[in-house]
Amino acid sequence: MFDHAEDVRLEKRNLLFWRALLGHIQADRAIEAGATILDVGCHRGGLLELAIDRFKPASIIGIEPLKPARNAAQQKLGIFRGHVQILSEKEWNRIPDTSVDLLLSHEVLPFFDDLQFISKQMGRVLKPGAFAYMVSGCHTENPLWPRWKEALQIQGHVVYDHSPLDLMRAVSITGFSPSVRPLRDSGWAHYNPVEQDVFKYPSVQALLDHQFKHKLLFRFQRSSN
Repeated sequence: MFDHAEDVRLEKRNLLFWRALLGHIQADRAIEAGATILDVGCHRGGLLELAIDRFKPASIIGIEPLKPARNAAQQKLGIFRGHVQILSEKEWNRIPDTSVDLLLSHEVLPFFDDLQFISKQMGRVLKPGAFAYMVSGCHTENPLWPRWKEALQIQGHVVYDHSPLDLMRAVSITGFSPSVRPLRDSGWAHYNPVEQDVFKYPSVQALLDHQFKHKLLFRFQRSSN
């Protein structure tokens, strides 16, 4: 599993991608102030912290399987004046039906063993017409995924192979309208080979392909019924 130092480095590397994700949500006008935001795979709460600053929600919910990360998220988000709820992956039932205005998720696709279960829970908790935004570069269409999968397994993680179409098919069955685009299609691709000892890139071309081609942003809109 990730140690504390790697967690800190991971959050630093993810900032660019988190900001891009929130920028797309803002451009889509997919949320209003005073909403309820759910982050699936919230880890230490970094993405939720940025979402609070940008969207001014009344309530935030995080789902995270790792207890140390849940504790860190609770501590980080404890200063938020609204309602904070950090749950394990087995506590979906604590989220009321049609209570969530926006669902976020960043790079947790390979940790889902059952896409249909996740899709059904998303459909249950989201309000009619609400959006889920999910980012993933760790999928079977990315040539880097096999080596990154091995790195995750060496760290002790249990991971699964899913294609982008697997995810889009699963949410479609549940009644979502799926869309997809690259998370980023321009800008600088930062990478420090000295600092990054896991999830390395074999070439600059692989780096650019990952960041501007294979790292995908999915947008799923729940049916209005």
